[in-house]
Amino acid sequence: MAGPSYMDPKSTTYQPLSEPSGKWPAAKVTLPIPMGETAARTARDIEEARTKTAFDPSKIEEVIRDARIDNESRKRVMGTLSTDDVFGTWKKRMVHMNREQQMQMSHFACRRLLELAEKHDWTTHEVIEAAITLDLQSPVTIHWVAFVPVIFGQGSNEQIERWGNRAMNHEILGCYMQTELGHGTNVQGLETTATYDDASDSFILHSPTLTSTKWWAGGLGRTATHGVVQAQLIIHGKRYGPHLFFTPLRSLEDGSVLPGIVAGDIGPKTYAAFGGLDNGWARFDHFKIPRDNMLNRHAQVKKGGEYVKPPNDKLSYGGMIFIRSQMIDRTGWMLSRGITIALRYCLVRRQFRDPSSTDITDVERSVLSYPSTSRRLVPLLAKSYAYILAGRRMRTLYEDMAAKLESGDTELLYDVHVASSSLKAYCTKQALDGIEECRQALGGHGFSGYAGFTTLFPEQAPAVTYEGDNIVLASQVGRAMLKISGELDKDAKTPVANTSAFLRAIATPNAVPFQSPQSPQDWYRPEVYSAALALRAAQLVTDLRAEIAEGRKFGDLSFECIEVAKSHAEFVVDLWFSEAIKDDAEALGNAECGWLRKLVTLHALTALSRNMTPLVLPASGQGRNLAGYRNGQAVVAPESVVHLEKAIRDLVAEILPQSIGLSDAFGWLDWELGSSLGRKDGRVYEQLMADAESNPLNHDSPGPGIDNVGRYPYGSEKTGKHVVEWYKTEIGPLLRAAAKRSEDGGIRGDGSKL
Repeated sequence: MAGPSYMDPKSTTYQPLSEPSGKWPAAKVTLPIPMGETAARTARDIEEARTKTAFDPSKIEEVIRDARIDNESRKRVMGTLSTDDVFGTWKKRMVHMNREQQMQMSHFACRRLLELAEKHDWTTHEVIEAAITLDLQSPVTIHWVAFVPVIFGQGSNEQIERWGNRAMNHEILGCYMQTELGHGTNVQGLETTATYDDASDSFILHSPTLTSTKWWAGGLGRTATHGVVQAQLIIHGKRYGPHLFFTPLRSLEDGSVLPGIVAGDIGPKTYAAFGGLDNGWARFDHFKIPRDNMLNRHAQVKKGGEYVKPPNDKLSYGGMIFIRSQMIDRTGWMLSRGITIALRYCLVRRQFRDPSSTDITDVERSVLSYPSTSRRLVPLLAKSYAYILAGRRMRTLYEDMAAKLESGDTELLYDVHVASSSLKAYCTKQALDGIEECRQALGGHGFSGYAGFTTLFPEQAPAVTYEGDNIVLASQVGRAMLKISGELDKDAKTPVANTSAFLRAIATPNAVPFQSPQSPQDWYRPEVYSAALALRAAQLVTDLRAEIAEGRKFGDLSFECIEVAKSHAEFVVDLWFSEAIKDDAEALGNAECGWLRKLVTLHALTALSRNMTPLVLPASGQGRNLAGYRNGQAVVAPESVVHLEKAIRDLVAEILPQSIGLSDAFGWLDWELGSSLGRKDGRVYEQLMADAESNPLNHDSPGPGIDNVGRYPYGSEKTGKHVVEWYKTEIGPLLRAAAKRSEDGGIRGDGSKL
C-alpha cells in the first residue's frame, strides 16, 4: 500500500503499510510518536527520483518478464499468493522457524500450492513460477526443475507417457539422484552400479561402498516417491559408463522407504539455506528395477543385454545441460532483487551533510549520491540486465539444440555444453558476490532479517557448486578453447560458433579489428569494447596454449583456466546482451533501448576493467602474441586505461538518475522482495519500526502449533511491554542470587569466598 506523497512530520498517527492478509491485520506503526522529518521525507525522495525517469519502465518490464509465463499472468499468480492466508505472510514467518518447522511448512506449502493451482486453473508454468517465488526451494520446486525435465529430455515417448504424465499431474513426486558422498562433478567416477541381470531381464541397483551413497538430491530426504538415478551401467561384466534409471523410492500409500533402499535427510545447510528442502541421502542394496526403467531416448539395452549406444556420449548429460541453461537468467533475476532493494534504500537513506555546507539545518545527503556507493551499485544493475537477457538467449539456444536432437542432429550439442558451462560458472559467482555487495551497501540495517537478504543470499550461495562445480566447469571451458583453436590451426575455414569466433584472432591478422582508444568517448563505441573483450579472451587462450607448448600438463593449468572461462563468459554475455536488445528494439521503444544500450556499454567496460593485464602487457615469448601483433607490442596503450576509468565514471554518473526507473522495470512486487528496506513507496523507517514492534518475540505466544510460529501481532496494545517467560525462570533468579551473594559479603553457598 503506497503512502501519501507528503507525510506530516509532526503526525503521531500512521497509515497502514499493507493490506490485511487473511487472518493477519495490516502492518502499521503502533506507538504514538511523531514521525519526524527524516521518516516523512523518504516517500517524497523516491517519488521525486521517479519523476526523473526518461523512459517507460513498464515497456521494459513487459519485454523482460515475457518468459515462462507472460507478465500479466505472473502478477495474477503473485496477487493470489500475496493475499493467501498461508503465503501472504510466508516470507516474514519463515525466518522465525527452525529446520523441522520449515520442513513441515514446506510439505504443507506443496499441497497448498496445488490446491491454489486447481482453484485458479493455473498452468504448469504458473505453478513453477509460484513455487520459485516463495523462496522456499521445496520438494515440488525440485520436482519441476530437476526431475520432470530429465524424464521428458532423456526418456523415450513410451516412458514419457508412462511416468511423465504422472509426474505432471503430481501423482508422483521425484528427485534427481546424481551426486554421491565421494563424487560430484566427476560423473564418470560415480560408484553406484546398475547391473543387467539376464535371468530376470532387469537391472540391479547397488551401492557398493560408503562413498557410493547418493547425496544432496533435493526432495530425496523425506519426500520423493521416485527418483532418476545416475549409475554405472554394467552388462555381462563390462562397464558402459553412467546412465539414467527411473526408480521407485517410497510407498505411495504411507511414504515408507521401499525394501532394499534406505534414505534420509543429510541435515541443515550453511547459512540455514534451503531449510524447507530435504536434501537427502540414499543407499541401494541390490534393488531390482525392470530393464525398461533405463531412460532410453538415446541409449538402450535390449532383452538379453545388447547395448545400443547413443549418437553422442554427452547426450546422457542432457539433464545437467538443461538445468545449467535455465540457471543463467535466474542468477540475473536473483541479483536484480538485491540491486532493487539496495538502490531504493540507498536513495532514501540520508547520511551526513555535504562537506561544503555551513548550515546545520541543511538536508543530509542521499547515500546513493556518494560515488563510493554508486560505483558499487550501478554496475550491478547492468549485470542484472545482462544475465537476464543473455540467459534468455541461452534458453533459446538450448531449445534449438533440443529440437535438433529430436531428429538425431547433435550439431549444437558441443556449443551449448561450452556456453552453458561458461556462463553458469561465471554468472552464478558474479550474482552471489553482487548480492552480498548490495547487502553491505545497506549499512547496519542491511544485516537485519527484514532487509530481504535472509533467503536471497543463501539461495544463491550453493549455485556456484551444484550442476557442476564452477572451477571444474572453468577447466572444461579451457579445454574446449584449446580444442577449437587447434581445429582452426588445421583449417582456418573451420566453422566456429559466434560465441567462440574470437579464437580466429589467434592465427588470423585483423580477424578482430581494433584500435586502442584515444579518448573516453572511444570506449563507448560497441565495436571498440566488444573487440577488446574478444582480444582479451583470445590472448588468454594464446597464453594457455603457450604454457602447454612449454611442457606444462593441462591438468596443472586449472587455475589459468579460471581466467580463460571468465573472459569467455564476459565476451558471450556482451554479445548476447546487445543482441537481445536489438531483437526486442521494436517492443521496447527508442528511449528504453537507449538506456539499455548504456547498460550494455557499462557492463562491457566494467568487465574489461576487471582484468586489463592481458591487453596492456606486451606479448613476450614465442607463441604468446596474437596474429598481427608482434612480440613486445601491447593491444591496449597505457593511456587508454586511464580513458577507460573516466569512461566508466562518467557513464555511472549519467545512468544514476535513471537507476530507480531501471530497477522498477524489473517489475518486482513488494511481496516478492520481502524487504522492509526495498519498499517501492520508500517508507522504510515506518516498516522497520512496525515489524520490530510486532516481532513475535515481543509479545505473548498465541499458543502451540506451527500455525502460530512467527505471527506478528500488528497493532497490539501491549507493544513494548512484554516480558518473556524465560526471563522469570532464568534471568530474574540469576540477578536475585547475585544480589544475595553480594549481601552475604561475596560468600559462596559452601562458605568459601568468591
